[in-house]
Amino acid sequence: MSSTGDIEANKQRREKLRDKIKKRKQGLQSFNAAENVTPNEAPQNFTSGAIVSEPKDGQTTEEEEISKEDEKKILEKLSVMTFPSDLTTVHESVKEVITAISLESFERAVKRLEEQDLLRTDSLTKDAASTLTILSVDQAKISSITGSSPAPVETDSKDLKRKNEEFPVSDASVPPSKVQVTKVKTKGGEDSIESLLSSTTFKEQESKEMGQELFDLLTVPTVKEQSLAEKFKSREGSVREFCSRGTREECSKVKPSCDKLHFRRIIKGHTDESLGDCSFLNTCFHMDTCKYVHYEVENSPTVVEKAVASPAKKVERSDSKVTMLPPQWIQCDIRFLDKSVLGKFAVIMADPPWDIHMELPYGTMQDDEMRKLDIPIIQDDGFLFLWVTGRAMELGRECLRVWGYQQVEELIWVKTNQLQRLIRTGRTGHWLNHGKEHCLVGIKGNPEGYNKGLDADVIVAEVRQTSHKPDEIYGLIERLSPGTRKIEFFGRMHNVQPNWVTLGNQLDGVHLVEPELIKNFKEKYPDMNALKPSSKGNH
Repeated sequence: MSSTGDIEANKQRREKLRDKIKKRKQGLQSFNAAENVTPNEAPQNFTSGAIVSEPKDGQTTEEEEISKEDEKKILEKLSVMTFPSDLTTVHESVKEVITAISLESFERAVKRLEEQDLLRTDSLTKDAASTLTILSVDQAKISSITGSSPAPVETDSKDLKRKNEEFPVSDASVPPSKVQVTKVKTKGGEDSIESLLSSTTFKEQESKEMGQELFDLLTVPTVKEQSLAEKFKSREGSVREFCSRGTREECSKVKPSCDKLHFRRIIKGHTDESLGDCSFLNTCFHMDTCKYVHYEVENSPTVVEKAVASPAKKVERSDSKVTMLPPQWIQCDIRFLDKSVLGKFAVIMADPPWDIHMELPYGTMQDDEMRKLDIPIIQDDGFLFLWVTGRAMELGRECLRVWGYQQVEELIWVKTNQLQRLIRTGRTGHWLNHGKEHCLVGIKGNPEGYNKGLDADVIVAEVRQTSHKPDEIYGLIERLSPGTRKIEFFGRMHNVQPNWVTLGNQLDGVHLVEPELIKNFKEKYPDMNALKPSSKGNH
């Protein structure tokens, strides 16, 4: 439809057609009630016998029987006629081959044929008189009964158009396979009645367009969101991707030149290449004697080691006004440290040494000691990221509640090995090997200046040293709360980061840069030793 006027005209035409369909259904129901016939009582096999005309109530006329030969002649005549057509016209044509058949007998014969699904009729009310109309015939079924092939029907296009407009075909109660859909001329071209009824109205089109506009408004990023994403976007050249084929030898078989990172096999005197790759790869505890194959990054064997062992450097962001303080750390026993000297923080992260009833290369803390940690004193409004595993998951949720936090998210770290494949032989887990870890995210008070919707709740990252959490967590937290003070509990030297104060008993002494923090710490710990309770007592 090319215009609003066409759509409205078609809408009115459709309403008229619906009214006609309703009237036809009502006429059919009246006929069934008068004859006391239901679809379930209709005979299912056309060849069961001759059609017998039955007298109506109160009539005493003799029964007229139509022989099988006459039935065949009727079907042959119907197969070459044009429909729709009224019963009287069809009867006159049939009398050319069966001269003695009456209109009443022919009408009953037609209804019996309709029960056999050989044709379709309808009743149109005109001038208080009911006129039976044959709408269509099933040429395939008639041909199978008469034993002849359906002949093409020659019709005049103008006459066909007139009949189609007078007897439109549309009945939702009849299966599409039983209907010969006739076509009518419309302003937009030649469309079927079925297509006309299924076409969308102007109101429906308008509603659909409005819905699409709303969808676009909700999905297209705003200028602020685009600016925020660009602000934290990785700069070109700062990240290099590992080749999925692993080694350059395997990659060269498919692609001669590849600028991605590759691995090189480490083959030593005791290595047995037939055993294949070591399950633990670069986290193997016995690389000096392990007979399995290990790997290192090609052309830069110490890059990964330096990234793991070296403290993070100060980050300079020329495109941002955020000041990034150098890393700070305090070697201490967190159970006894007077945390009031530290000040307030926007983000806290902790990777506690939970007592998970396994042999671990470090000391653990009892459940009650975890609950009694003086976490609330260093934060009024902000976020807490708490790493948990195994049986500590429920204990971690309990600690959040005890410390005054509401859990709002849960991060999942999916572990990969050195070759960037999923871990299948994790060192933790009782019934199943653990290939992931969880980090509960709690919120306290009303934090300000944070960014929502920048990162997903899944981190896929490589496993390194025991208890070494993925470095990607620091970027995620920095994007969530940029430029704020942050503190990490139970950290080691590989955890120190710009804008973070790291606490733990495995750090190298004390290194502070904030004047206020240095002053408070020295007042409380003159000898700069926080591994034991302060001689001045704790608040």
